[in-house]
Amino acid sequence: MKHSFHMEKFGVRLRPVEITDAARIVELRNSPHARGFLGDSATTVGDQEKWLMAYFERRGDYCFMIETLSGNSPVGMLGVYNIESEQGEMGRWIVQRGAMVAPASALLAWSFCFERLGLKSVVGLVVETNKEVLSFHRRLGCEEVGIHSQTRVIGGESVRMIEFLITQDLWPSIKRDLEKYAEMAQLFFP
Repeated sequence: MKHSFHMEKFGVRLRPVEITDAARIVELRNSPHARGFLGDSATTVGDQEKWLMAYFERRGDYCFMIETLSGNSPVGMLGVYNIESEQGEMGRWIVQRGAMVAPASALLAWSFCFERLGLKSVVGLVVETNKEVLSFHRRLGCEEVGIHSQTRVIGGESVRMIEFLITQDLWPSIKRDLEKYAEMAQLFFP
């Protein structure tokens, strides 16, 4: 395992990804509501295991499974990566349809970035047609930088990415809002 720490709050836990998560990752990333919004991913468990083996060797790359404290199966995943100097990127974020963990998982991930890693800023790239995630970032007050300079190819299609930036200065107000949303969302956990 690459790192052993986990974080939990508001009934949600982020724990380090393990090789045994490969099948669940394939299932999450290839679910109908995720298609077209995440970078092309492994479609077989074997290919995902190969990706994870390479990931375990990379520095500055953290991948977490998202779990509810009341459940047994991961309900999502996310990553913090492309860490250079005092900036990183948060992405690979996928949440099972109907799981109310987005506010708490974002809170934990950005807390990890700013409070544990000491980053000064965190970038997020969202496919411009992903209205739900765009709305989430805008509602929180993340700085919308604009269209990212490079397009991505997802599922054989060229897509434009909207770039968001969260700085240490913005983090306290975003954190306050996320805590309110996460507390409300926790009421819907089984």
